[in-house]
Amino acid sequence: MRARPVRTALLAVAALGLLPLAATPAAADTPPETGGRQHIAVHEGTDPAGPVLATASLRCFPTGGDHPAPEASCLKLALANGDYNRVPQITRACLKNYEPVTVVAHGTWHGRTTFFSRTYANQCVANTESGDIFNLTPWRR
Repeated sequence: MRARPVRTALLAVAALGLLPLAATPAAADTPPETGGRQHIAVHEGTDPAGPVLATASLRCFPTGGDHPAPEASCLKLALANGDYNRVPQITRACLKNYEPVTVVAHGTWHGRTTFFSRTYANQCVANTESGDIFNLTPWRR
C-alpha cells in the first residue's frame, strides 16, 4: 500500500519539471560544447563605437564559425585558457603608423563569460599581439 503515495509524489515532482524522466530528442542530437564561442569585432578608431571594419564568429572544440583561421585561433585560445591577455604573441615587423583600431571580443570559454576590449596603434599590431586571432578579412597578410 505504500507504493501509491511514493508513485504519486514522483509523478508530482516530474510534472513540475524537477525530475527529468527522459532526455528530449533535441538535446540528444546536439553535441556538447566543450570549448567556447567568441564574437570578434574590429572597430576603426579608439572607441568600440567606431565604424566596424571586420567581424568574425569563432567556435572552439568543435571548431567552426566564419573566422578565417579557426583551428589556429582556437589552439592559441586554449593555450591561454580563453584569456586574450595571455595569448602568445607572434613576431612580425609592423609600421609605426598610427591608425588605431579597437578590438572587442566576447563570448564564453568552458562555460564562463569572457570579454576583452583593447585599442591598438594599427591593425598589424593588433594581429601580432593577438597571435593573429584578430587578423580578420580584409587584413589577411
